[in-house]
Amino acid sequence: MNLAILAHTEGGYGWGSPFEPWEFHPALNHLPIAFLLGGVAVDLYAWWRGRPNLSSVVTGLLVAGVLTGGLAWLSGVLALFTVPAHTEEAHWLMYWHAGVQTIVLAMFAWVAWKRWRKTTSSPWALGRVLGWIGAALLLVGSGLGGYIVYHGGAGIDPQLLTPEVRQSHTHGGGNDNSHEHANTVDHDHRH
Repeated sequence: MNLAILAHTEGGYGWGSPFEPWEFHPALNHLPIAFLLGGVAVDLYAWWRGRPNLSSVVTGLLVAGVLTGGLAWLSGVLALFTVPAHTEEAHWLMYWHAGVQTIVLAMFAWVAWKRWRKTTSSPWALGRVLGWIGAALLLVGSGLGGYIVYHGGAGIDPQLLTPEVRQSHTHGGGNDNSHEHANTVDHDHRH
């Protein structure tokens, strides 16, 4: 295996196919968001309307969210090390995005596990509150992910980016100033 994929350059490290390694993350990341937020929403509805019979549905949604979240997390790690050129700000935010989403996944994993193991049909109050906090953090972490792509150019074909962004955060790209980072984007090239 070529260990060169463990750094990112202007062109990224891919295998030259129509679907590159960093593209698995955006293909998978919407699933856990939908399952987890759906689970919290159905749980809130069930609690509000007095429908404890929906508890198993909520647990199933949370388990599905955690399992797909694990896949999204793994693909995110792959994307972190293979994604093509992006801004320095986006690179810094990638670590915050990963940290927040890791905490969220751990919180929901614990809640899902406790609900799965619980023998009574009604969930415990702490689990419900952690679900609400997890949902809020999930939105923050997901918003960071969107910002990284839409404002930082991560995962965008480098040929579509301005020269300033293409050269702002590259590692091992062979140029002498590969660690000099630009913090701004040429706004005149945006449409």
